[in-house]
Formats: sequence, structure tokens, C-alpha cells
Amino acid sequence: MKKFVFGMGLVLVIIVAFSVFFYNPNKLNPEKPEGKTRYYTIIVKDDDKEILGKNQRYEYTLDAFDESGKKKNLTFTSSKQLREGAYLELYVAPFRGVTYWQELQFEELPEQIKSIYSK
Repeated sequence: MKKFVFGMGLVLVIIVAFSVFFYNPNKLNPEKPEGKTRYYTIIVKDDDKEILGKNQRYEYTLDAFDESGKKKNLTFTSSKQLREGAYLELYVAPFRGVTYWQELQFEELPEQIKSIYSK
């Protein structure tokens, strides 16, 4: 009986530990999906990219800005060449880096970012 109670207690502790570890309150917030930070950048010139291997992936290393205007140098890949002058929204996870990107129109950028790129 003691082994059973100990075993059930251990299972309960493991379940609670995993729940706490994987719980992320930002999953419910559409403004900050799954704890990722949004950064914004622009494709300036062809020198920003590098072609990787036979599979024709394009690697971009660009300066990007978060919603408060803090600058960060980010690297990400794309299966297609991105057009010069395109504004991008990058979703950055803490350990994985850029996990998703999408192109935006200038009007869709946050005001802080518009002021940076309109200079």
C-alpha cells in the first residue's frame, strides 16, 4: 500500500511539474503568441541574404526592432527570395530564434516602428 501511495504521489508531482513548466499565460494573449517576441525589419538589399546549399534556402541576417524600438540582429531562413523593400514581422522564441515571419504593409506596422523606418 505504501508503494502505491508513493507511486501515485510521484505521478502527481510529475504532472504538476510538467504543467507548471509548459504553462504559458501568453498562449491566451493574441498580441504575444506563445511567449514569442515580435520584431520588425525591412529587406534593404540583396547583400542581406545568403543562399544555403542545394535546397535553395535563403538566409537573412538583418537588424530588427521590437515594439519598443529596441534593436536586435536576427538571422532567419526562407524558402523563397524576399523582395527588396518588404516589411517583415518576425516571431522570435527565446531559445529557437525566429520561428515564423510574415510580410506586412507599412500601414500595418506599430507606430514606434513606422517612426524608425520613415527616417
